[in-house]
Amino acid sequence: MKYDKDRKVIREILKTADIANTINGGMSQPVVDFSKKTDHYLLSVKVPGVDVKSLNVEVIDKYVVVNHPLMFNQNSEVLEVPYVVTAIPISIEMDYKKITASEENDVLKIIVPFTEISGGYRKKVEINR
Repeated sequence: MKYDKDRKVIREILKTADIANTINGGMSQPVVDFSKKTDHYLLSVKVPGVDVKSLNVEVIDKYVVVNHPLMFNQNSEVLEVPYVVTAIPISIEMDYKKITASEENDVLKIIVPFTEISGGYRKKVEINR
């Protein structure tokens, strides 16, 4: 089978594999888009099969982390474990204290504004002699 002739067939097989994986207890892959805008970074997250209302956004150490809880039943006890969807490292140009998040069409949108250093910064440092 040549790929050029049967692209449609191959794409359908790949979609079916993802659906079969999910039905058999696996998970679909989240769709994460991280883009730079004029005055902020935009992180868009959609997790198939997970309600956007159950997603959490946290700043942990040097990362912006998106997670959701996974529930496990163990001996009549429910164990809740966070499942990390994505973790974006925080750079010096990100103002992590002003991060905001909103829901739009079942997609979590996280805005990470820039700091004033992102536009460029220059300072002459005197050398003590």
